[in-house]
Amino acid sequence: MKLIISLIFGACLLNPIDALSQNLSKKEITSALTNIASLIDENYVFAAKGKAISAHLLQEYEKGKFDQIKNWEMFGSELTTCLQHFSNDGHLYVRNDPKRVKELLDAKNQEIKTDSSKTISSDPFYYGIEAPEKNFGFREIKILDENIGYIKLSEINISEKSLPVLYAAMQFIANTKALIVDLRDNGGGGSDVGSVFESFFLPKDIPLLEFKTRNGQSQVSNTVSWLTEKKYDNPLLVIINKGTASAAEAFAFSLQSNKRAIIIGQASAGAANMNSWYTVNDHIYLSVSTASPTIPGTEESWEQKGVQPNYPVENGKEIEFIQKLLR
Repeated sequence: MKLIISLIFGACLLNPIDALSQNLSKKEITSALTNIASLIDENYVFAAKGKAISAHLLQEYEKGKFDQIKNWEMFGSELTTCLQHFSNDGHLYVRNDPKRVKELLDAKNQEIKTDSSKTISSDPFYYGIEAPEKNFGFREIKILDENIGYIKLSEINISEKSLPVLYAAMQFIANTKALIVDLRDNGGGGSDVGSVFESFFLPKDIPLLEFKTRNGQSQVSNTVSWLTEKKYDNPLLVIINKGTASAAEAFAFSLQSNKRAIIIGQASAGAANMNSWYTVNDHIYLSVSTASPTIPGTEESWEQKGVQPNYPVENGKEIEFIQKLLR
């Protein structure tokens, strides 16, 4: 669930050599790997697990597991495989993406302080050039037979910039007798303006999720009180599959828990934790789980279990099933 971006500068910045052709030195590998181990140890949402993951990574390094790494692309792939195999955490990964690293560093440098307590986000996920190119995840909006609305989302990307797109989508389906939100193969994303999408389907100020951090602090995400757009009160059906992850799962889980949506399809990925991004050097960045969402006041989550559909339906037959269900 991409809701926070944290930025830490690596110990050394490397020369801008193409990542695929570069032969990495032992010193470069050691510097990046030890930095990653420290970041996991210091920031992982569950301190004991973070320490265990960090120790495992260093042990594998000492055994020579990463000695054959030739470039940063291979570095990211090999470390991600190692980290996820040990942790079973899909939000723990290393990416070789110099362009994204630069965006993250630029975003940190360009944060605009509006007062002592508020920062205007310049997170490239929400405000970078790729967000509008992807139409903020709004892939398809249409009216199916029998006046059933349909919204297909490829990612969750809700921000000040994308609110007009969300509003237009909800206005388009406002008069339908039921709405399908298709989250199949939606890997997640997030919102930097609160739970606005969920707020179209629930009353204001309803607690949705409680995010708990490693220092014992927690923050509850509620439906927003400021939404003035017309609510959608008709039946809501959400389609998920094993490719539905993170913030997409949060949407389905929250509405299912509040008995507002019927979930159709297959169990989702089980990637509940909220992640933060840390720059390691000018080639790679690290994603670390830094908060754990639960139903407020409980320990109930979908981490490593997935959101379970109310109606398990074979892949590819979900819409046909829904149309029959609504008749």
